[in-house]
Amino acid sequence: MSRHGRHLAALRAVALLAWLGLLAGCAVAPAQRALVDALVEEHSGLELHGGESTWPLQRLPNPEGSGHRLVLVDRGDDALALRLHLIRTATTSIEIQNYIFLLDDSGQLLLRELLAAAARGVRVRVLVDSLFSLPDEELQAALELAHPNFDLRVYRPVLEQSVLRDGEFIGAILCCFHELNQRMHNKLMVADGQHALVGGRNHSARYFDLDPRMVFTDLEILVSGRVVESMRAGFDAFWGHPLALPPRHTRRVHRRLQSELPERVNLEVSDRLRRLDAQFADGEWLHRLMQERTYRVAAVGYFSDLPEDRGDNIDPPAADSTAQIHALIGAARREVVIQTPYSVLSNRFRDVLMELDEAVDVVISSNSLASTDAFPVYAVSRKQRAFLLEDLGVRFFEAMPYPADLETLVPRYPELVAERAAGIETPMRGDPAPATRDVPGPRLSLHAKVVVVDQRYVIVTSHNLDPRSELYNTENGIVVDDAAFATAVLDVIAVMTAPGNSWVSALRPGPGGLIGGIQRFGARWSRRAPTFDLWPGYRFEQYRQSLGQSEDTEPEAVGLAPDVVAAQRRVVTAMVSRMMGFLRPIL
Repeated sequence: MSRHGRHLAALRAVALLAWLGLLAGCAVAPAQRALVDALVEEHSGLELHGGESTWPLQRLPNPEGSGHRLVLVDRGDDALALRLHLIRTATTSIEIQNYIFLLDDSGQLLLRELLAAAARGVRVRVLVDSLFSLPDEELQAALELAHPNFDLRVYRPVLEQSVLRDGEFIGAILCCFHELNQRMHNKLMVADGQHALVGGRNHSARYFDLDPRMVFTDLEILVSGRVVESMRAGFDAFWGHPLALPPRHTRRVHRRLQSELPERVNLEVSDRLRRLDAQFADGEWLHRLMQERTYRVAAVGYFSDLPEDRGDNIDPPAADSTAQIHALIGAARREVVIQTPYSVLSNRFRDVLMELDEAVDVVISSNSLASTDAFPVYAVSRKQRAFLLEDLGVRFFEAMPYPADLETLVPRYPELVAERAAGIETPMRGDPAPATRDVPGPRLSLHAKVVVVDQRYVIVTSHNLDPRSELYNTENGIVVDDAAFATAVLDVIAVMTAPGNSWVSALRPGPGGLIGGIQRFGARWSRRAPTFDLWPGYRFEQYRQSLGQSEDTEPEAVGLAPDVVAAQRRVVTAMVSRMMGFLRPIL
């Protein structure tokens, strides 16, 4: 390095240290926290919104005996309606824990209902990860004063900020990369300590079939029974942890409360949400769920990581969600079916799959490049695909962005087409530009995280079965031992993997003999390199099997990235795949 370069590097280091020192000097001291705590306690009770519900509020019954009742929730509109029902029928307590809670239509509607519940005497506790939730410090300050029964906490605020602004992300990467990556990814809602929702959904429009440009197909379970006590205890472990702070203990919200107290909670709910709410009021959706999607089971277990730093060797293993998931998969004797949005294998998970008996059939349902919401993750997973197909014999399905059964998967699809034509938009921070052809309605992306073993054991979880979930995020989920319930979950996955809804990822026919052996050897070792994967081409591609064709019919090859029309997306994905495999541990 030249003398000029060394001087420039030194100046950057000094500037960074000075900036970090300024941040430290602005930290909220314990004495200041006590003062703002007293201020909030004295002034709690702002103007509330919500009003009386017009729903026929019939409380969900508790299961009889010592068993459990499970309700499959795989439709986004059902998921929103069920949350509203649980909030409106709660009499003592509501706990919500989630990774993302946005302030779009759905988020504002849920907040209104939670405040209304607090006003009628229900204790409401909301715990969200600070990175992508409630990104409005003015609203957070108002929520601190909304009602004595309403409590909000943010998990692991970076740089002591409850909302990390765009420019601050750069500073956080430089100074606090580990803290920035250690996130709370748990998804949980508990009502009255008797009923709980657990699974993969975050709180934003596209998880509830309300985003006219993109919807997530997801799966969560409404659990009623004794295991809910463990779920609530898991929430309490996070709620009482030092990493979970009320927004008033973060810097900008603290200053806001010290300078001027909010006078009201500003929340708005759109006309379309009011119309949807009116549709929910007839209770038909609840009757359908209870009649068609309910299962009585005996054995249900709950797991949740502890609110602390993650790592490779967590002791005891029972405290590690990854260890429990891997143990169940590793015990398979006949079949493992996995649905996950991001199919990046860690070394740990690869070893679990390699140790399975050859007779075990492994099926993975995941996103395609056209359907994924995180194309760099897909790009890195592309390096591992030939290994999965050839070495492990995995049957791999990639979801189509516009599947044939789209209106079955998203019953609100016709309404979403009309809403998009009317100009309704609900963008999320960090959304990449669309890479598929433009159509009147939204594209679909798979978001469920499910494992079914031997058609008997089911895991429904927030865990993506990827390196980030193993090493950085905290996760939670349930384990169910019941053949009938397993069959129902497999039926849900089968809709997504059916011809017309997913492509099949498979090895391309190649030359045999010495030439074929050289190609396989070169590709295998090149793909394992963390950077500069120089082997030309890939040994697999996607295939379409049309409906009505016999098993003897050759499937149609559709290339590596079907339905991706943006050349830039193809090029950038190829570059990330070939040059940035080193990112795998944080994906």
